[in-house]
Amino acid sequence: MHTSSHARSGFTLIELLAVIVILSILIVVLVPRLAGFGERANEKATKAFLAQLDVAIAEYENRFGDYPPSHFPDAWGAPPNTTNLGGEALVVSLWSKEWGGTGLAEDKLMNSDGDATKKPLATFPNPDLFELKDSWGNPIAYLHRRDYTREDVYVSEDPETGEQVESTLKAKANKTTGGWQRATKYQLVSAGADGRFGTDDDVGNFESTPETEE
Repeated sequence: MHTSSHARSGFTLIELLAVIVILSILIVVLVPRLAGFGERANEKATKAFLAQLDVAIAEYENRFGDYPPSHFPDAWGAPPNTTNLGGEALVVSLWSKEWGGTGLAEDKLMNSDGDATKKPLATFPNPDLFELKDSWGNPIAYLHRRDYTREDVYVSEDPETGEQVESTLKAKANKTTGGWQRATKYQLVSAGADGRFGTDDDVGNFESTPETEE
């Protein structure tokens, strides 16, 4: 049988360019959607962890008659600074030497601002002041109802640059009633995907949007 001398041995330049164009279009269309799936997964995982924290805090309240403080009581001495204050006070309480009853995994601990007390306050051997982290790797804020009028500064990581940034946490209010969310209890808040508190993607231990009460 006669074999054509023009038999193709591969793609032509035009075909390769066409493939590249198609792949580029797919990337433009799919990557944002895949990123969105990842953010939704992180949000769901963070909400699930906040629910675990709610259980641990309820056990603490059942034992001591009050929710963990979001400040340093006199018995702890003065904190080295006021950054991440509520989140650090929560960890000291849940891992306190007086209780030590939490079943939370220690792999959720972090120390985003690198501070420590002069001596250990919790059951850990070193005096680092830890926070609990969300699914984006940033500290979870905590406010007892007595501190709802306070503004706390938290250190987190910018998701685009990887640099540390500071943002201010304020207790979340219900825009319908004007009262506080969880007015008789406490608030747990994650800064969400953007790593900054006070923005629309914050995740709390209340309804899915910050403005909606339980």
